[in-house]
Order: sequence, then C-alpha cells, then structure tokens
Amino acid sequence: METQENDTLYTVWKFSLRSGIVNSDSLNRCTWTPSTADDHRQVLHALEEILASTPFRGSRRYPAMLRYIVERTLDNHQGELKERTIGVEVFGRDPAYDTNADPVVRFSAGEIRRRLAQFYQESGTSSPIAMELPSGTYVPRFSLRAHTPAEQAEPETTITHPGVEEHQAGPVTEPATAPTHRRGWLWPLSLAAALVLVLGGVTWFLMQNQEKQSDPVMEVWASTLKSPDPVLISAGRPVPEAGDPPESPNISIGDHILRPDFRVSIATLDAIANIVGYLKTWQKPFRIHEANSNTLEDLHDRPVVLVTGNNNKWTVLLLKDLRFHFVQQGQFSYIEDAKNPGFHGWSVDFTKPFFNQTEDYAIVSRFYSSTTGGPVIVVAGISSNGTEAAGEFIVSPRDLARLEEMAPRGGLTRNFEAVLKVEVVGGNTGAATVVASQFW
Repeated sequence: METQENDTLYTVWKFSLRSGIVNSDSLNRCTWTPSTADDHRQVLHALEEILASTPFRGSRRYPAMLRYIVERTLDNHQGELKERTIGVEVFGRDPAYDTNADPVVRFSAGEIRRRLAQFYQESGTSSPIAMELPSGTYVPRFSLRAHTPAEQAEPETTITHPGVEEHQAGPVTEPATAPTHRRGWLWPLSLAAALVLVLGGVTWFLMQNQEKQSDPVMEVWASTLKSPDPVLISAGRPVPEAGDPPESPNISIGDHILRPDFRVSIATLDAIANIVGYLKTWQKPFRIHEANSNTLEDLHDRPVVLVTGNNNKWTVLLLKDLRFHFVQQGQFSYIEDAKNPGFHGWSVDFTKPFFNQTEDYAIVSRFYSSTTGGPVIVVAGISSNGTEAAGEFIVSPRDLARLEEMAPRGGLTRNFEAVLKVEVVGGNTGAATVVASQFW
C-alpha cells in the first residue's frame, strides 16, 4: 500500500513538472493576508517597486489608483473600494457623477490588471510578495511567491580539520571525494527534501484545480483565450431606415458624424470596455470592428464577441436557431423563447418615454458556432442598458457564479444562453438577474 501511494505521488509530481504546472515561482504560492506592521511594510515596498517599473512609471492615473486601493486595503477599508468612491477620491469626480457616462474607474482597473501581468512577466522581481486585481472587484489580492533557485544562493560549505596549523589562511575546503561515512546521512536528507517538494507540488496542484473550478469567468473565456487568433469584437450600431435617403458623396465631416447611424452609445462603449479590460488582463490580442462592415469570412475560424442585439446583424443571425433570440416588430422588440414563442414579456417598447423605462432585457451566451467555426460570446441587450449590464455580467465572478449554480454537470464549460432582466432607473442601468437559461 505504501509503495502504491509513493508511486501515485511520484506520478503527480512528474506530471506537474512536465506539464509546467509546478515551477519555482508558483510552488507554495497562495493567497495571503498581511496582518502585521512588518507585513504592511513589505507590501508597500513591493508596491513602490511596481510603481517604479516600466508599465506604470509613465502614467499618473494607474499608479494613483493602484496605490489608493492597496493602501485602503492595508488600512482594512476594503468595503469602501467602490467605483464611485474611487472615482471621487482618486480621479476627482463629483460625488454625483454618472458612472455609466464616465467609466474611468472600470477602464483604469482593466489597465492595472494588464500592467500588473506585464510587470510580473517582464521584471524578474525578487520581491516575495505578488499582488493582483481580480476581475469584478477593486480589492487587490496578495500572495507569497516562492524564490527561484537562482535567488537562493547556496552557501559555500567549509570545514576546519584538526591538526592544521593556525597560520593557514582560512578553513580548508572539503575534498571532492568525501569519506563514505559522511555520505551515509545525505540520502535520507535528499529523500526528505524530495518528499517536501512532492507534497508541496501535490498541494499546489490540488489548490490550482480548486481555484480553476471556482473561477467561472475563466470557464466562460477559456476557449476564447486559448485560440491562437486575435479576438474579433463585432459591435452593432444604429443602421439607416429603409426609407432614409442615402448619404451624399459630398457630405461634410460634421454632418456625417451627426447622422444617427454614426453614433455608438456610452452604454455600448462601457460593455466593450469591460470586455477589452478582461482581454488585456490576459494580454490577448483583439480587434474592434463595426458589425455591418464584417463579412462571414471575417468571423470564420476565430474567437468572436458580438456586442448589441437587433442592430448587430451577426448577433441576430447566430442566435436565430438557438432557444433564446431577438425579434424586432417595428418599434417593439423582445427576446423570444423557442419553447414558448407566444410569450413576449421580455420586451422593450421603443415608443415609450425614455425616463419611464424601468427594465430592459439581455442575452449573454457562449457557444461553439458551426457557422463561424469557432467560439462565440454574445453580450447583447434589447436596448443599451441591457447591453451595458451584459458587458458587466460576462466578466463578473459573482454574477457568473450564480449562473453556474443553475448549470448541470460541466458548469460554464458547456455551451450556454442566459436571459437577463435589467433594472433601469432614470435612464441608468441597475442590477441584472438571470430569468432563464439553457445549457447544452
């Protein structure tokens, strides 16, 4: 039985080394909470090293926000790290400013995540403390880093032999061939060290698996991030009505910009900013295109993110054969459930007064499309509030964890669609809740 257990440990350790799961930096690394004054000094020292590095030193905005959230966390004020508070305290915004119209905090958080990843990839820092800013929160997370072998200089071993005269310059180095009786205790010491490494590797391996299982955002985005091709973000915008006159070839720049079909709402930009922030955290290349300018060839064999609903022809096309999809009937739009096509409750009547709107609806989805030949993520509302909420939902660990609770075995690694009900107050986007879902 003991031999079998040792073989199992050896197999796991060997697999970890070969697959790159265990390395000198990741071994024994775990979330850490600084609690003593010395801990705080070490965190602040690591912070100063980060802020002085190439990714941060050329900016004012991102170092200011990172310093603020780290210091507030060390002062045990994590509960105050909200978007509006940061906007006021760090960026000097008015306390009543519209966070939807001015997403400076969300955008800056995405840049901080990307720059921290760049720092740890390029700097070769010897600091024992690492920090990161997880998606969906403004509270930084700290962890302890194991030193690499190069950082742990092995002291030179010397001994002094009896009978050597005192006038010799220093101790005599141990001969290359040591007596047999001195080697006798080296093998159990080596075995013990190996067992420590094995057990550490197994523990880290299990912790990593547990973290991956508890990271619903990564489950949703894994296939997109693993693709070797850049992500195509295809965003819709208003299109001219059938009866509208065509644009004059001599139209001025000002008149062209003021055409309704030229505009993109701040809410749509907010959704794109959330997606871009997450992709930049993983240094994943991307391109943003207007949906109407994209061809099927543009979407073929690459990861695609479709933003907005009825004004994005690719969202409408790729969802039409799925259970939940968009339907437009003049100024009345709704999300249809193929299992209950007579139900039109998930709807928006665009003839109603704007400030009387109390709810919007959206679809968030991730699936493999046989039409494009690759993974597709949909972030689309009936109106702009729904799109904005969907953009936050698709990168939020908390929101996706609630969706994962509804999923059968396989969770969010499966294809899925979800319909969101979005609260709207005075034209501003509120909370989103899942009202229907489908997994396959």
